[in-house]
Amino acid sequence: MCWRVSNTRSAWVKSTPLSWHPDVLLIDENLPYQLGPTLSETYVHASRIADQATDSQLWTVARENNWVVITKDTDFFDRLLLYGPPPRVIWVRLGNLRRKDLLQDLSKRWMQIQEAIQQHHLVQIFPHHLEIMDF
Repeated sequence: MCWRVSNTRSAWVKSTPLSWHPDVLLIDENLPYQLGPTLSETYVHASRIADQATDSQLWTVARENNWVVITKDTDFFDRLLLYGPPPRVIWVRLGNLRRKDLLQDLSKRWMQIQEAIQQHHLVQIFPHHLEIMDF
């Protein structure tokens, strides 16, 4: 199953077929929906994949479409170790922040994060630096 990608919340619809779209940001359910319009023109929040989508479902959709997953969850790192890319993963390791602070922090560093994820499989975001990794 594929997903039509749009930059408006009401336009996320299941569709088949959809051409490969590598610039889509798949936002894990543990991150706020507002990350999408703040960081990317093309995004899908996990809540649009399924009600309470599992990590396995998100991994499969992201892998099949070569999307980038952004998460606070270690499970996607573990999957990269087991299965390798795709997808590429942005792992937010900033601890507990208020939504406003999270959005502000990621917005300030987003260009640097984008450059890193385009060339590497994993970008880990720490409070004062980024770490990158390839598999």
